[in-house]
Amino acid sequence: MRLKLAITTLALVLAATAAADAAKLSGMGANIFGNYFNFAKANLPKAPVSTISVGGLKVKLQGTKLAEIQKRFGGTLQRAGDGASGATWLCYHSGNASTWFLSNALGGQEFVMMVAVEAASKKPADCDTASGSFTLPEFGIPSVGASTADLKAAFGAASGNKPTYRADRPGGYADIAQYIGYVLKGGKVAGIGVGETSIPTAH
Repeated sequence: MRLKLAITTLALVLAATAAADAAKLSGMGANIFGNYFNFAKANLPKAPVSTISVGGLKVKLQGTKLAEIQKRFGGTLQRAGDGASGATWLCYHSGNASTWFLSNALGGQEFVMMVAVEAASKKPADCDTASGSFTLPEFGIPSVGASTADLKAAFGAASGNKPTYRADRPGGYADIAQYIGYVLKGGKVAGIGVGETSIPTAH
């Protein structure tokens, strides 16, 4: 029953493409926020991402606020949608890649729930030019430029051009699902999105 609830809640959280399109949330930001990936089944024994390093700042999913990232790197907070389908994000373009930090309703539109990176030479309309102190996120797992072989070595398997991974773990008052989606082009990672969502448990 709990697993079924977790899957249903995760699907609802991720199915927000319409709101993302309204604000022109683009690229991997839109992919990880919307329903581009299929995260229906957990296929990892434990969550592989603990903290995300960005220009010396340690970002923790569900623990770091967008305001902290904005204070460190500048940029413009953007918003789209209302209620459960709403999105708030910061995006930075660093010359060869774009990075999105996103919040949603479960994050109170203030805590980082998802981080996405995409190889891109052109700055998307929903991104700001990154400051000199900004660096591409380090997830502790294969990222942009990695090969299919790298994904297989890290996760045990990698199939198709949109490999996905998910790990569920119990929390104090919620179960937590961490999900990771990749976009491959020519056998190389062109985009990565990592997110978490909490599912309340009955006590």
